[in-house]
Amino acid sequence: MRRARVWQVVVAGAGLVMGVAGFVLWLRGAQSPGLAGEWTGSAGTASVRAGMAGTGPVFPVAMELADDGSALRWGAGLRCSGRLSPTRSRLVFTLDRVKGEGCVPGMLRVFPTPELDQVAIKMTRQGDTDITYSGTLSRHS
Repeated sequence: MRRARVWQVVVAGAGLVMGVAGFVLWLRGAQSPGLAGEWTGSAGTASVRAGMAGTGPVFPVAMELADDGSALRWGAGLRCSGRLSPTRSRLVFTLDRVKGEGCVPGMLRVFPTPELDQVAIKMTRQGDTDITYSGTLSRHS
């Protein structure tokens, strides 16, 4: 029987380390609280968030995600409201049943951030492909 070469032992060891690391990360993900809860923050048009002046206001956003119903409120005084319905992706929601003058339905995309209790959001109006506004929300325990 042939002895293993050094590079074979190194590759096998690296594979073992990557497998253990992947398993630990998978466990951490299974233990994370997910998106359920109340999130608050602010949003503005994409150009406002990038620091370009004069293109629109920054406004408050409140999002509640729950198994029995999710909702989004936004705008000055949180005057707009709508229902959030999950799509196939757990990070994309349809915004419908919108109430409030000048408030429109659309799609809301949620993006994880390095902070556990913080997400980035991007909203697209129904029938549009450009991002209408974006922002950052934090979950309060």
